[in-house]
Amino acid sequence: MLYYDWQFAERIQCSIEDKRECFDLILKLRKYASIIRQQGFLALEDELKHLQDEFLEISIQMGIDRVPPQLFREIQERRILVDNCTGKELLRRVIITEAMASILSEDTSLVFHYKLLSYLGEHGYKWAKEQKVDMLGKHA
Repeated sequence: MLYYDWQFAERIQCSIEDKRECFDLILKLRKYASIIRQQGFLALEDELKHLQDEFLEISIQMGIDRVPPQLFREIQERRILVDNCTGKELLRRVIITEAMASILSEDTSLVFHYKLLSYLGEHGYKWAKEQKVDMLGKHA
């Protein structure tokens, strides 16, 4: 669905501050991934009531509803395309989609981090190192 080409690269460009916000989103998603791995998606049901992000809320709800990973990706990528997102909003939605698809696919913590940090380029790995975040999902 989404084509990761030069046009996509141009559409997803945003400021360093926007990327930093997306890094913070990755930390939040990492927390959710840990909860899901230990307790299952239903453990986030209460969290849904407090979310202000409809895209994230629907993503978690699809996990609770056990939508298969490929179908989840197709649905969310279609939403991204229809909404014609660019910049920070596109980056946020792609990160959320990748995170939830990774969780649904039962990827390891290491794969989860590689996938998400890749969208931030060198900054993501630098910030992870500064925060002493290891790639297995724990704080050092």
